[in-house]
Amino acid sequence: KAKRFNLIGVVAGLFVAAVLIFGVITIAGRISHRKSPAASPKQEQKAKKKGSSAANAEKDTKEVIDEKADNSVPMTELSVDVPAPTIREGEAMQLKISYEPEDATNPKLKWSCSEKGLVKVSEDGVLTPAKGSGKNTVTVTAKATDGSKLSAEFKLRIYPEIDPSKPLVAITFDDGPNPETTNVMLDVFEENYAKGTFFCLGSQAEKYPEVVKREYELGMEVGTHTYSHQNLVGVSDAVMEEEITKGVNAIKNATGQEVTLMRPPYGGYMSNSKVDPRIKNAAKAHGLSVINWVVDTNDWKYKNADATYDGVMVVQDGQIVLLHDIHEYNVDAVKRFVPDLIAKGYQLVTVSEMYKVRGEALDPGTVHMYTEPTTENSSETEPASTTESTGGAVSLPSADTTQ
Repeated sequence: KAKRFNLIGVVAGLFVAAVLIFGVITIAGRISHRKSPAASPKQEQKAKKKGSSAANAEKDTKEVIDEKADNSVPMTELSVDVPAPTIREGEAMQLKISYEPEDATNPKLKWSCSEKGLVKVSEDGVLTPAKGSGKNTVTVTAKATDGSKLSAEFKLRIYPEIDPSKPLVAITFDDGPNPETTNVMLDVFEENYAKGTFFCLGSQAEKYPEVVKREYELGMEVGTHTYSHQNLVGVSDAVMEEEITKGVNAIKNATGQEVTLMRPPYGGYMSNSKVDPRIKNAAKAHGLSVINWVVDTNDWKYKNADATYDGVMVVQDGQIVLLHDIHEYNVDAVKRFVPDLIAKGYQLVTVSEMYKVRGEALDPGTVHMYTEPTTENSSETEPASTTESTGGAVSLPSADTTQ
């Protein structure tokens, strides 16, 4: 009987224990499924940041993988060709970027400038100067980003933007180059970030191509003054063709650029008080505009720096001035009048720049001596008459002009 009682007690105890265990398990399950308390805004921001960091890390890892894949065919050569060694504020130039091999997988370049922030180069190679970058000469560098460590660089001279509301003057020189005088004059223009136009003789350009090249590289405009300074009025068609062709080719060989302007020797382009049709047609056939002048310094006659200086300083807005860069006495005059004209508010520009700003065309075969001091278009195919008096320094050239 006692044994039976003990067996019943054991069974009862096991039952109670099972019930208790079941209850504990049930309660624990309910607790584990109970909803977590709402996170604070700070906690949510922290969680989002953590998730964003993880996403960025994954993105960065992917970009690294992609970059490595893009570098599978690295560049072996890189070059950048510049259409011109100078530029003005407000202008843009398209660079020509070349690399080898053509199937390089990562041609992206990183651009930098020796003077930070002065130029910007877009992904498609368009260079633009920054506002206020004028009067600076910088080195622009392109570096490969594919691990090849290739780079290419070039120098760029930046001129101030032309203000069309301020007076313009085109200083022009004939008969050069002469290394001993032309180079000193170029030094003055370079120092002052001024521009001029040089009408070179082909015979001189052949002798001193490095001076002609320097003119171009500094942003000067280079036109032809024929080959050997023969008066085109009265020469045969064959001689005229030879004079123009050889003169143009000598300049092209020195600069690598096309020639668009011609100044006929002695200012001679008229016959019987009219534009000589042979000269006009020959110029047009070669893509040349004929450029003469309004302000004549008569430097060849006076042979004096003071006289040259005085002759230049009477210039007015939109006029073209004639000098010769082969004369020693003009060196001192140039050193003086370039900064003095700038101080008076003149912008010293090339002939083509002045006409472009004034909205006037320089069509091949036409004759030009000045621009109107406004933005209105003006057509000049024959000499303009004038009643202005400028101390005898202004003259309208004709076929028998002796300069």
